[in-house]
Amino acid sequence: MTAATPGTEIVEVASGVFARLHEGLANAGIIVADDGVLVIDSLRVPSFARDLIADVRHLSDKPIRYVIDTHSHWDHSWGNEEFPDSTIIGHANCRSEMLDVEKNERWIEGIAAGGAPWSEEVKTVQITPPSVIFETSMQLYFGGRRIDLHYLGRAHTSGDLFVHLRDDRLLFTGDVAQDGGVPFMLDGYIQDWVQTDDRLLELDAERFVAGHGPVGERPALAEAREFIAALASGAASAKADGQDKVTARTKVTAELQQRFGGWRGFDRVEDSVGFAYRQLDES
Repeated sequence: MTAATPGTEIVEVASGVFARLHEGLANAGIIVADDGVLVIDSLRVPSFARDLIADVRHLSDKPIRYVIDTHSHWDHSWGNEEFPDSTIIGHANCRSEMLDVEKNERWIEGIAAGGAPWSEEVKTVQITPPSVIFETSMQLYFGGRRIDLHYLGRAHTSGDLFVHLRDDRLLFTGDVAQDGGVPFMLDGYIQDWVQTDDRLLELDAERFVAGHGPVGERPALAEAREFIAALASGAASAKADGQDKVTARTKVTAELQQRFGGWRGFDRVEDSVGFAYRQLDES
């Protein structure tokens, strides 16, 4: 199904459940019920959120009752202000991160300096954190469908949540796990990420919609965990062997290249290894 917004595609992944895939940018989820719509991730700036709403209207004219933030990062949640009549749900740590003024200013400065088409608009965003939060798990019953929200520990951020449609055996994973893609890791918790992925794999799901990239099958979910584990263990081994950070970055990246070199975003791996090494220094 073609969406109205250029560069996007809407894929029905279960009855009434859609992945809105945006090539090279962040994805969103849409769940349509008889009396309303639920959106997963509001995207990076208000104009992107408005495009998302326009695409929702191709599927339903019902009110958007809920928005779920999979995590706090700007490209997934800074469109929240465009949903004033919706209940915005997120993990408690997601709300805390979105209320961190200094951190948000650093994001804005970095984005504005990048010269992307949204660089000026990002300066005008009214960051709108979730108004409904939870600590470990939460259940919604929406249009007769049970939706489980899980917090499984720190990973990509301190407040990643997973949207589990158990009857459909479907997961929305945010940026914790992608199909054949290296996640942004420089705001994450590398060693914790492995344990979070272990818990994620305990959920019954055959398909998943990631925050970036294509819809994935369960083997790709397991492979995403193996990538994080290999990076974390490689950095830890380098540290234990007394390697300096520069040597560790080069060596561990070369080891990962053999298996994961063809993944999207692999050019970020060397910086990610250095970040993991630095976290070990600080632990």
